[in-house]
Amino acid sequence: MDIHTWRSGSVEREDEAALNYTLKLLQRLEGILHDESRRAAPHSCLRYVASNQAYIIITKLAVSSSDADIIKTSAQLFHILINGEAEGLLDSKLFTRSLLDLVCYATIGGRVIVEERLQTDLVELLFEIATKIRLDPDILPAWFYPDRETTRGRNAADDSRRSQFPLFHVLVQYVHHDGPVGDFARTALLYLTETASKFKPLETWMIESDLAPQMASGLGALYSRLSRRSTTFSGQLSPPPIVLLSDHSDTISSITEPPPEALQGSKAFFTYLAFWQDTLNHCKSVEVSDTLLDHFQVLFVQQLLYPSLLESSDVEGGSTAAVIEHLSQILWALHHFQLVDRILRYLLASPNMLQRPRDRSHRRQRMSVSRKKSIDHLTALAEVADSPSPNLFNLLDLMVMSLKSRHVETVNACLKLLSVILEHHHDHVLTSLFRVDPATRLPGQRSVKQLNYSLQKLVEYSAAIARNAEMDASYQDALSDGQVMLEQHSCFRMDNADTDTAEASALSISRDCKFFEAILSLLRSFFANDTTTNLNLTQAILDLAACQHMSLHTWLLPSDTKSGLVDSSAFNITFMVGELIEQIRQWQSQFPDWDELVGRRRLELDNEDPDPRPSATRAASGQSLDFKASLRGTSPSSANSRSRPTTPTKISTTEFGSIDSAISMSGQHRGSLVERTLAHSPLRRSIPVQPEKEDVLDQQQETLLPPPAPAVLKTQIQLLYPKAPEEASESLPVHAGRKQTSSPAPDRRLALRGSDDSGTATPVGGRDELGPRSQVSLSHILTNTVILQEFILELAAIVQLRATFFNEVDFGSTVSD
Repeated sequence: MDIHTWRSGSVEREDEAALNYTLKLLQRLEGILHDESRRAAPHSCLRYVASNQAYIIITKLAVSSSDADIIKTSAQLFHILINGEAEGLLDSKLFTRSLLDLVCYATIGGRVIVEERLQTDLVELLFEIATKIRLDPDILPAWFYPDRETTRGRNAADDSRRSQFPLFHVLVQYVHHDGPVGDFARTALLYLTETASKFKPLETWMIESDLAPQMASGLGALYSRLSRRSTTFSGQLSPPPIVLLSDHSDTISSITEPPPEALQGSKAFFTYLAFWQDTLNHCKSVEVSDTLLDHFQVLFVQQLLYPSLLESSDVEGGSTAAVIEHLSQILWALHHFQLVDRILRYLLASPNMLQRPRDRSHRRQRMSVSRKKSIDHLTALAEVADSPSPNLFNLLDLMVMSLKSRHVETVNACLKLLSVILEHHHDHVLTSLFRVDPATRLPGQRSVKQLNYSLQKLVEYSAAIARNAEMDASYQDALSDGQVMLEQHSCFRMDNADTDTAEASALSISRDCKFFEAILSLLRSFFANDTTTNLNLTQAILDLAACQHMSLHTWLLPSDTKSGLVDSSAFNITFMVGELIEQIRQWQSQFPDWDELVGRRRLELDNEDPDPRPSATRAASGQSLDFKASLRGTSPSSANSRSRPTTPTKISTTEFGSIDSAISMSGQHRGSLVERTLAHSPLRRSIPVQPEKEDVLDQQQETLLPPPAPAVLKTQIQLLYPKAPEEASESLPVHAGRKQTSSPAPDRRLALRGSDDSGTATPVGGRDELGPRSQVSLSHILTNTVILQEFILELAAIVQLRATFFNEVDFGSTVSD
């Protein structure tokens, strides 16, 4: 060994020995302080360390060593000092600098690599400081230096803001991280944001800082990582019976388990979105909140969310269904009024959309200079960005086209989005989603006789589909679900002070509403539709019917019931249901055992059936009931009775429950509405059947309904689609990256009358005029028949409940129009 090698090895051994000595010294000190902190005061050692500023030496040892173990022990010492409450420690600028030097060096400094656990411990130190500042804003001047001089240079402004509030700067770097380190950073920033309203210099600094740009950019980055593939039924071991007992080949082929990175990316995005919402909820400063909202709209909604919808493709394997699903989940996750308003107002190009007024105590007479600078900066940024405008193609245009898609995933995603908007955010889009006209009938103008006529018509339709001995109990369940739907609807929960009375008066869907025409087209092709499509379709119609500002007349109920006449207009849900019933009657003549086939299908659906509706709707209810109990007609009050808080609206009603009493006894006497939980419909909610709940009734039905021959269920029935879906590439505008077509789409309608004995719907006109025929199996027809029968009962329940919830019926009048 030569002299140079020997000297090098000697230096390394000396360095290693020095590190070990330093580590043992710090560990010994940490042990002493830890033991003392567990005893009652006084803490003499802690006071000695704090008063002699030993933390300066601790930080210098950690930084100079670049050793992870020494840094870890140093972090533990700072934890003890922070929580030791030594007098004058937290408002000492020397302590502030020592702590921040340690954290910055080991985290964002990039000079040493530390493990995730140590990184979390270091950011937790800053969280503890933010907690102390929140409880005692008087210590903030030790951590925040708004008067620190601006440095000169290329990035002078940014460097100045960072040096003025280094605690904030470090936390922002971790705001989008997963795991505990991100949780600590986000919560700490929440506390600092909350403190801004109590300290004017901090409020001004936060408006001018990079908080809003960082938060908006981080949200956009996480959104860009979301999968662009639809995840229908993902995560389930097998499709639910509602799919298996139908023609489900297209749906089954789309079932794939999402990769772990996709799940992780989704979790990270929605965690960050929750942080946005929490920040605005905690922020007491109007100008800081508005600054955050402006950046959210420009940097996320305008420059990322909208382009992702616009540029999506609905060709096979495209991204349209996925991005619509993402929007549904975003709107489901958000409940902050302004965040939702910024999204919907921009995507629907509705500048005059209702906005909730702020508390007058939070209003400012004049906008601050900092706020004006922020607005000017964003305005310039928006003008520079070459992004398309929703004025040319907005979310409503995309939804109309998606409902006409030939891909089931796209149609279903659009219907789910519609339900989420209607149920949770309809108060934002009362006049923007559907084209509406003032209602021809005002609340209270209908008589009991007219109500009974509407109910009787719907019940007759349901009874005409197939014999169902438990229909009365099913109606009871529909009433229970209907009550919860009305109470949970966003328009019902909205405060009267937040509602523009001019726009929130009784409305009805206009006859030239293209969006509603697309919904009617799907309803017209009910038996040809995918079963999951019909579940989502019927749910969306029910959500629309639950709005107290939307009159049921014209679009749902016949607009003219004089002398028992029914509106013959096709622009009507009831009329479309009647046409579907006519088609069922043709099949009843073709299959003598029709009632038995439908009854057995209801039993087959009574299985372990994961709810195929969107998770958002399922989570909204938060309730469940045994699926078999609802099919057998077990009274929901006995199966799962649970009282809920009374609603703001005073409820008085006719005798609810029995179909007979609903029709014959309306207006004779009133009782209180039975309070039940949502989840009674056999198609809307389902729970794995427990073995002990198998009872004699099931055995009797099994005996009465022998299984049909498989060949019968496979019988192919000819149907004619009411439309021939075109590829989205032929219908989306050029600026969306798709071709345009100038040829008008032919008017394709499905004639449901006059079918022959084969059970085939007879078209009006030739095959070329009306589009291609399509075959579906009898099994598929039976499943959709059960869905239709339940849907009609749910419609009747909503009509009856609205009569008293919204005072739509004059119970003192028995005179018909």
